[in-house]
Amino acid sequence: MPPGPGDRRAPRPLPLLAAAMFGILLGLYDLLYAVLLLAAARMDLVLGVIGLVYLGIAVLCVWGAVQALVGRSSRMLAAGGAVVAVLAGLGIVAALGQGALSLWSVVLLLTGAGIVVLVNRPATKEFLAAHRARRGA
Repeated sequence: MPPGPGDRRAPRPLPLLAAAMFGILLGLYDLLYAVLLLAAARMDLVLGVIGLVYLGIAVLCVWGAVQALVGRSSRMLAAGGAVVAVLAGLGIVAALGQGALSLWSVVLLLTGAGIVVLVNRPATKEFLAAHRARRGA
């Protein structure tokens, strides 16, 4: 429902918009990765399980971004970003154990951590709290 003449909604803060954008991008990346892993699951069942995990992460990131944009909550988006950051961190540790390093893993780590930082900014928290208060009243 659009706001009435005397009802002005606060604009979404830039940290929230950036976190949601990164969440959607990470979700789409995870969805692509999940589809590729599930397609390769005919050869190995473990790939299918990993593909389902990435499918769950994709849903978490995209649905969390949508929830944050509509002003409901940023918990799912923060959880999705944290899961991506942890998995990328584990990938970096595993790669360093083999004497290699992937720049893409570093990008995923920074993006996931960035989402967590952005949704915990004061402007984002104030916007979500104000939106919840308006919705509850």
